[in-house]
Amino acid sequence: AEADTHRRHLRRELEAQKLAAARAEGEMEAGRRIQMGMLPGAASVAGDSRFDLGALMVPARQIGGDLYDFFKIDAHRLFFAVGDVSGKGVPAALFMAIGKSLCKSYALQGETDVGRIVNRANAEIARDNPEMLFITMFAGILNLDTGELQFCNAGHDAPFVMHEGAPPRAVASQGGPPLCVVEDFAYPTETLRLERGDVLCVTTDGVSEAMNGAGELLGAERTKQILAAVAPDVTANEVVEELYAAVGRFVAGAEPSDDLTVLAVRWNGP
Repeated sequence: AEADTHRRHLRRELEAQKLAAARAEGEMEAGRRIQMGMLPGAASVAGDSRFDLGALMVPARQIGGDLYDFFKIDAHRLFFAVGDVSGKGVPAALFMAIGKSLCKSYALQGETDVGRIVNRANAEIARDNPEMLFITMFAGILNLDTGELQFCNAGHDAPFVMHEGAPPRAVASQGGPPLCVVEDFAYPTETLRLERGDVLCVTTDGVSEAMNGAGELLGAERTKQILAAVAPDVTANEVVEELYAAVGRFVAGAEPSDDLTVLAVRWNGP
């Protein structure tokens, strides 16, 4: 009788643990759906022959700390941003949502200088950051009539410009530290002019730091070689898919070490 009582007690404990695990799994899955639902689809800016765009975010876990966003500020300007929050999981995802929302809010309120958008976001996020998280971010505003790109780099990996007949080149910048590292840092606005047919490819370090089974990192040089092998007439979305597939071939099934995000914008001309 004592043994039976003990077995019943253990069975109830096991059932309670299974129920708690299922509840937690359901909450994480709901969080993943909410996070992915916050990321815009390329269809939201489709129909403009001056550019095409592709984007992809793959979290290392169910919920990630990477972010991307894009939207047309008006008929002539496209805003886009790619960011990477330190850490992973729920805290990083919440911080990501705050940073993304602030940048979008400032841009849609009429702020047209991308450096000021990043400065305002940095000041607001850094105001209350008990977990001491930070965000690397590359943000840009593309003039769809001229190809002029105003951009701001806050501690993010340099993106690549793909130009037909030339190897991809990294976008050099003065930049600044990640958001929330220096509260009152004055992020500069820098300028780059795209030529007709150029593709700007922005990634997070989930690409350059993708690791294979032997412990080797993909690195910036291999990333550049992958982009150089992409046909010059493909769409921005095909650039994203080619790079993601190449990363998958490199890691060859190894456990992902970080969230992975790729955003590509092709300027087709006025």
